[in-house]
Amino acid sequence: MKALSLRLSIGVLLALIGLFLGLFATARPLNDPTMRRFNDATDRQDAPFPMIQIQPVASGFASPVTVTNAGDGSGRLFIVEQFGRIRIFVNSTVLPTPFLDIHELVTCCSEQGLLGLAFHPDYANNGFFYVYYTDLAGSITIARYTVSAGDPNVADPDSHYPILSQLHQPYTNHNGGQIVFGPDGYLYAGLGDGGAGGDPQENAQNLQIWLGKILRVDINGDDFPGDPARNYAVPPDNPFIGNPNALDEIWAYGVRNPWRFSFDRETGDLLIGEVGQNDWEEIDFQPVASAGGQNYGWDVLEAMHCYEDDPPGSCDQFLNGGSTLPVLEYSHSLGCSVTGGYRYRGQLYPQLNGIYFYGDYCSGRIWGAIRQENGTWISQELLQTSLSITTFGEDEAGELYLADQPGGTVYRVLSNGPTPTPTSTVTPTTTPTATVTTTPTPIPTTTPTASPTGTITPTPTSTATVTATATSTPTPTPSVSPTTTPSPTATATASGSPTSTPRPTPIARPAITPRPRPTPVPRPTL
Repeated sequence: MKALSLRLSIGVLLALIGLFLGLFATARPLNDPTMRRFNDATDRQDAPFPMIQIQPVASGFASPVTVTNAGDGSGRLFIVEQFGRIRIFVNSTVLPTPFLDIHELVTCCSEQGLLGLAFHPDYANNGFFYVYYTDLAGSITIARYTVSAGDPNVADPDSHYPILSQLHQPYTNHNGGQIVFGPDGYLYAGLGDGGAGGDPQENAQNLQIWLGKILRVDINGDDFPGDPARNYAVPPDNPFIGNPNALDEIWAYGVRNPWRFSFDRETGDLLIGEVGQNDWEEIDFQPVASAGGQNYGWDVLEAMHCYEDDPPGSCDQFLNGGSTLPVLEYSHSLGCSVTGGYRYRGQLYPQLNGIYFYGDYCSGRIWGAIRQENGTWISQELLQTSLSITTFGEDEAGELYLADQPGGTVYRVLSNGPTPTPTSTVTPTTTPTATVTTTPTPIPTTTPTASPTGTITPTPTSTATVTATATSTPTPTPSVSPTTTPSPTATATASGSPTSTPRPTPIARPAITPRPRPTPVPRPTL
């Protein structure tokens, strides 16, 4: 009996040892990145991101699409209205007289209109600013204006001076719209791929056309004195200078519709919101040390996923070093049209410092992203709103704003949460596939609503919802196509009185047709 009991005890002991060794063999250190599935909703209880709120500061705008500042020490915000007007917000007041009204020169709306505004780095002395709009012929136009001599709050409407123009035919969507001066003093402009769906003319990968590109020009010079429509110089270090198969103005390519990009005012890095086609939205990153020439992959890739494997093998090539892959992406289960934002560099909320804010026009979600020391990014949903976010913006101090298009309201981003501390996360590996997505997502339309005037008290979430991806080698692709009814699950609400300002038709995201080549989509009437 004792022998049997001893053998039984030894057997149990050996079984326990075997179980322990089995567990040990599969165990990982607590700091192993594979222990933290980034898009696992249950694994963000220790989220490093602070809580944010948004507060309305000005309303009554007609389809606001840009919020920016002049950098002249005046403390003014300039709000661009899509149909062709620029308004000034200063000292808690929207000035009754527009800064500039060029609606008679502008084709609006859908994705056309007055879309961009940038002030010359020396605006305080020369009074020059630049606008990006679609003209009456449907062409993309960048022009310079000058502030009036007698009133700093009113521009001279007769000071129109063309910089460049791009014929935008035969489609009316994907007009791009962003212009911004980089830390190098040059003007960067994001042009869409020419429109329709799926880039039917293959413009984004064609280096002999401006469409589907980010351009970089020097507006302080003129390399084309005999051409009154081209009043700029080409920076001598642009990446395709001397290449007979590429245009000198191109800085980056392979974008579908870059809807809002910005330079980090502290580091000089460039972050691009790139609107996707059927399934994926993306954020692209270009470090300040870049010499340009990036290919961001469209229309071979849609974010990190194969869209058109033409010629065969292109997807594998682009996913494995042949293009610059996005650093962040999210699927259309979370939205349908990304709005790129800014890295926070203000003074009021040090806990937000270094966080890149971006949102989605269709769902109203707002995310924050942090770049880690190893170069990878982590991102988390910070707020759900009922807004149609067309743009983010900065004031002179670096405080952050955003605009709701149908509501005609500009909001300020506030915070009172903990200081963010980046944590390790898995860098996803790409899974190349030559299968092209052909199922378009339904595109709702936005309905203009009354401008809210109440204070918003949003409830932030702690769920990570965006997939972070690693940076790759050169390739850019811009495109914008906002449109949609805001998410019904939004937690930020506001109430207020409507204004009497007429609302133009909101920017509409074009309907997508499956491959083979899509046909032009008719636009809603105004």
